[in-house]
Amino acid sequence: MKKTFILFVSKLTVIFNLYSNQQQTDTIRPSFDLEEVVITATKTERNKLDIPYRIDVIGADVINNSSVTQIDDILRFASGVNVNRSSGIYTQRPMVTLRGLSGDEQSRTLVLMNGVPINTSDEGGVNWNRINHNDIERIEIMKGPGSSLYGNNAMGGVINLITKTPQQPQEVFSSVSFGTHNTIRQDLNVRILSEEGYYGVLSQYYLESDGYINLPEEDIGPYDTERFLEAIGVSARVGYNESDWFNWELQYDVFRDKRGEGMKIYNPEGNYRNFDTDLLRGNLKGGNDNTNYNMSAFYQMENYYDINERMRGENYSRFDVNSYREDVGFFGNISHDLTQNNTITGGIEYKKGGIEGGDYYQTAPFDTIVNAGGLTTFAGYIQDEHGFLDNRINFNLGIRFDHVTFSDGKFHSTDPWDETPELEDNTWTKFSPRAGARFNFIENFSSYISYSRGFRASILDDLTRTGWMWVGPKYANPNLKPEYIDNYEIGVDYFPLSHLKFSTSAYLMQGKDFLYYVATEDKIFGRPIFRRENVTDIEAIGLEAEMQYSLMNNLQIHGSYNFSESKIIGFDERPELEDKYLKYVPKHSGSASLFWQNSFVDLSLRGIYKGEQFADDINEEILEEYFTFDFLVSKTIRDNYMISIDVQNIFDNRHMQSIHYLSPGRIVTGRVALKI
Repeated sequence: MKKTFILFVSKLTVIFNLYSNQQQTDTIRPSFDLEEVVITATKTERNKLDIPYRIDVIGADVINNSSVTQIDDILRFASGVNVNRSSGIYTQRPMVTLRGLSGDEQSRTLVLMNGVPINTSDEGGVNWNRINHNDIERIEIMKGPGSSLYGNNAMGGVINLITKTPQQPQEVFSSVSFGTHNTIRQDLNVRILSEEGYYGVLSQYYLESDGYINLPEEDIGPYDTERFLEAIGVSARVGYNESDWFNWELQYDVFRDKRGEGMKIYNPEGNYRNFDTDLLRGNLKGGNDNTNYNMSAFYQMENYYDINERMRGENYSRFDVNSYREDVGFFGNISHDLTQNNTITGGIEYKKGGIEGGDYYQTAPFDTIVNAGGLTTFAGYIQDEHGFLDNRINFNLGIRFDHVTFSDGKFHSTDPWDETPELEDNTWTKFSPRAGARFNFIENFSSYISYSRGFRASILDDLTRTGWMWVGPKYANPNLKPEYIDNYEIGVDYFPLSHLKFSTSAYLMQGKDFLYYVATEDKIFGRPIFRRENVTDIEAIGLEAEMQYSLMNNLQIHGSYNFSESKIIGFDERPELEDKYLKYVPKHSGSASLFWQNSFVDLSLRGIYKGEQFADDINEEILEEYFTFDFLVSKTIRDNYMISIDVQNIFDNRHMQSIHYLSPGRIVTGRVALKI
């Protein structure tokens, strides 16, 4: 994992070039298409304008021609998507959320990779740092609750990351980049395809950086230091796609990293975290003109390791966290066309998540705190898609039943948690309906109306672990019920010209039994001990507007605006929070993008606006609004070689994206790449 490895891989790709003269070019195409097909919203291949829900698609053309360090950089520009990456590429656990459901709760947005969930059951998060953006072909974003098909976590919506498959016998991409804070990145992607339909994909990257101090100057103390990172990721896939009934794919991903937290006292490397992850996925699918099936199984293991040193006055403390977060599941669905305009889809799902972890104290007064538990889901769903009047009206009706069980809960503390709740088994059931209609009566005009319900079972951390969180000390609560939300939505798509599109959606969401921390009467070291409870009612209203315009085939303009107002409307246990806004949800936000390809260079200019947002429950800490602009210019040389300059945050806007951490400011990266 050092620079000699980078040089070796770079030389290897030059050897590839000696044996191939194939030319591969990327062009910016219009980013909207009246015939664009998506799969995430219905688990069937459907034209976007036949689906009565808001679906966004980000294609490889936009991904490849944008200023990107991590894949969630792209998501910042999508309407209704809120990205919180407070320390740039050094952020330990970035948050990507949909539609105002609190920007620090990743678990309310379901994230899929090739249709398989990658949220962990323990803390609901997604390790966005491990996803290689050079391996992503397209991103489908379904906004609004998707629990009628996907169950848990899909309260705000679903993001599906779809990886690249080879289109030619041999495709090779390799690059090396160097940038601000001595950041080095090396990439290698190899894809092969046989005449018989067998294919293989190898995607690998290495990233290291010296980092920066992410605290305002006035807050820097004697033990604060730069946040560093070192990470490597490898993804391998093999498959076969030339059969009617037996197409298959196997995938294995490995990710290893070390991320410094910016504090160093006695440990030579200071505080740091690892999110070492392994993912194994298998898929089998096929069908004919009337019937199609799709089955997937997966296993994901995340070994989370964390070293924490603290110095309070003259008192030194250290504890190490070592947790094994395990998720395994099976999904299967079948779709059948009853008539030309009527399709029935049914499916089943099994998923089990588990945690075995502990806080191992190296200093008094604690010794060892361990926790364990499992969350199991059995589910079944059915969906009816029906078109009338030559598909001028399209109805979608669906319902899903989830049976969720918490079991095998264990907690042990040597000191000082004298009294902790017993972790008894518990079971919850939930129905999640969805209904919508899309209307296409007027040429170049389409509208829809929909209702959907989403739900989320508690994360295992709140069910099993008594310990310390950002809120302070907290108790486990194995009796937490799932929270749910009802979403009412209307939307319009308008195409006044062949290369101009306007899209608007408005929604009202009403949430019940929302999970929030409540102070108990118990105290430890003089501080109240909190516990998650189902006590909160919330309401969120929002508006999303997008514009896409193609001046020419090689010049594209995109723009978006978001309004989101998410409030707590009922909280008997903490009435001081009623009428307060949810944290990390800007009321106003927007983006603008320009992509231009010409005979000399390709360039993109993209800007983000984020309005004021609150960083605490009682709405006293305010994060100020900010603008940032990113710029990418690239030049292709002799068909196969490319050089580029990538500038993120052109004007060096050192804004605060969280209550504590300062963004890294301007990041300049130069890259040399080879494409065969």
